[in-house]
Amino acid sequence: MCPGIAVLANTSTFTKFKPGMDGDPAGELFTIQMTTAEENCSFDLDEGTTDSDIDITFRVTRPPSGEQESFTAPYYVASVLDGKTVLNKAIKAVAFTFAPGESSVTFTQNVPSFPNRMQNGVKPYQYSLVVGLQLTREQLNYLKNSGRLAP
Repeated sequence: MCPGIAVLANTSTFTKFKPGMDGDPAGELFTIQMTTAEENCSFDLDEGTTDSDIDITFRVTRPPSGEQESFTAPYYVASVLDGKTVLNKAIKAVAFTFAPGESSVTFTQNVPSFPNRMQNGVKPYQYSLVVGLQLTREQLNYLKNSGRLAP
């Protein structure tokens, strides 16, 4: 039995601003959303381990621009026990490019292997995987103040 996977709503989106323009809509570079996460998993009963291959879909928008631009955004994958204890967390980065004139891109990023070791006495269904964007305190505050943060 493999852990389920979910996108953590409170860290599923963020807006990147030009330097010195944090929180100012005129300084928006892009807004990225993590829309879905799916996994394929193998379970080794003898070793008490799972290994998940994860596909994460992102949607990124930007204000109209005639230029080609490339960006990166940090995200995480974490193994959680009983919905509250983080057992393992990996921080990764996704790179994307807007073509000239393009204001929206949707793409899938693959995490080819995310292993998880089961603890003795803990049932497999007590584990889950969560993914989200790796946000700073300032980015979380912006989401809260803009009404984008889930209550």
